[in-house]
Amino acid sequence: MGCRDVHAATVLSFLCGIASVAGLFAGTLLPNWRKLRLITFNRNEKNLTVYTGLWVKCARYDGSSDCLVYDTTWYSSVDQLDLRVLQFALPLSIVIAMGALLLSLIGMCNTAFRSSVPNIKLAKCLVNSAGCHLVAGLLFFLAGSLNTCNILES
Repeated sequence: MGCRDVHAATVLSFLCGIASVAGLFAGTLLPNWRKLRLITFNRNEKNLTVYTGLWVKCARYDGSSDCLVYDTTWYSSVDQLDLRVLQFALPLSIVIAMGALLLSLIGMCNTAFRSSVPNIKLAKCLVNSAGCHLVAGLLFFLAGSLNTCNILES
């Protein structure tokens, strides 16, 4: 059996899983979870914007692309609970989603690439592909709900 036995819904779910993992990576590395704009009324000075990410903090003037202050060790001294929880939850959900993606791939490969008549000696090691997809879907749901609850709290 070849790739012709893979259903379109299985491929679409796998592609959606890849997109969700990519979105989790982008959200984790996003440099501006919070934006604080400090406005000055002095005409000789420029307004300052402080971008707070999960891992870095950057302060820059309006219209500038260079950071005046770029603090890469800021993540270890975060005192805001919601950012600290996100620092834990986002990498955890990436690990969960990667496990779900791997489990989905195992289920897809087992569906498409196994022989129609299984070897009796290997019957103990066969994987139920529907079960793989079901557990992978539940893990994706867990990873997404973990982040949705944390983002709604902040």
